[in-house]
Amino acid sequence: MQNDGGSTEFLLVYAKLKQPVFNYVSKMIRDRQQCEDIVQNTFLKLFAQLQNIREKDRITQWVFRTVRNDVYQYYRTKYSHVDQFNVKDVDDITEVSPDNPETQYEQYNIKEIVNRELDKLPVEQKEIFLLREYEYLSYREIAQLLDMDEELVKSRLYKARTKLVSRLKKFFTING
Repeated sequence: MQNDGGSTEFLLVYAKLKQPVFNYVSKMIRDRQQCEDIVQNTFLKLFAQLQNIREKDRITQWVFRTVRNDVYQYYRTKYSHVDQFNVKDVDDITEVSPDNPETQYEQYNIKEIVNRELDKLPVEQKEIFLLREYEYLSYREIAQLLDMDEELVKSRLYKARTKLVSRLKKFFTING
């Protein structure tokens, strides 16, 4: 059993990282129940291993690496057991204007189109895109988290953005 210092440290880390970890996982897999399970599992692992992590300043990296491994495990399992109904959970869509139902519907459709096109990207590109654009990590932070060269991060991000823009052009008229 952990002492109060370990429990307090865990609670501080949990409070700081819960939302960014949840956001990352929900964007990667877009299945709310699976997302919650993966996030919970990651923090349970952290609670069990916190005393064994020697470099306390690298806890964030440890958490994101652990959750990333769990997301990849989810994909390995998912693709070996294909979901024939392809059910998507859209309960977490909250950024809509409460004023106008037409605007709400439009925003929902745009989000769905972007998410659907993001899902078509290779996992390696999608992951880097989400870490950069939604979690606001720097190239260096992404490179450290994914244990890869910073130039490879930039290259994958460029390819992801290019593919996404190309795919979204068919849905939106871009003036300019």
